[in-house]
Amino acid sequence: MIYTCSELTNKLGSYAKLAFAVKRGEYFKVSYGLYSDKSPLLSELETVFAKYPKGILTLQSAFAFYEMSDYVPDRYIIATPQNSHKIAHNKIDQIYMSEPYVNIGKRVIRTKYGKINLYDKERMLIELFRMRSKLPYAYFKEVINSYRDLAKKEQIDYNKLSKYCSAFKNGDSLLMRIQEMIF
Repeated sequence: MIYTCSELTNKLGSYAKLAFAVKRGEYFKVSYGLYSDKSPLLSELETVFAKYPKGILTLQSAFAFYEMSDYVPDRYIIATPQNSHKIAHNKIDQIYMSEPYVNIGKRVIRTKYGKINLYDKERMLIELFRMRSKLPYAYFKEVINSYRDLAKKEQIDYNKLSKYCSAFKNGDSLLMRIQEMIF
């Protein structure tokens, strides 16, 4: 499990006790202000979400997580609410989203070290079409083919997709484009 410095100082009673616990090997310093009780070899992604708990994995990063593409980005693409502070991390590209849209389709995956926030596959399908012009055509086509395979296996919840689309301003045309290319 990943803990912040303040969580552990509250739990142990003081920063000095935390430093002593780290020295004894009870906790491991992962990065500035983050500690773990398991192993110092944590997933970088879990560390990112411990530092930025409001962030949500999206676009190429989420497609790679879902194994819908062979492309694995070297930077994480994280969506945050518009009023969030800028994330100063050399491996994160931050996308600001309006408050009514940012949590649509958000899911939390718990790992043995912490949690990862990301959008479900239905929301990612919407993001794929919303950001279509910003993605390379070959990449877009590869992910579309993955979604077609999921649709054939009936692994896309059409009702959820329709509900999500209705929350967006151009939701009807978005859903129509998705239906034409996927179903």
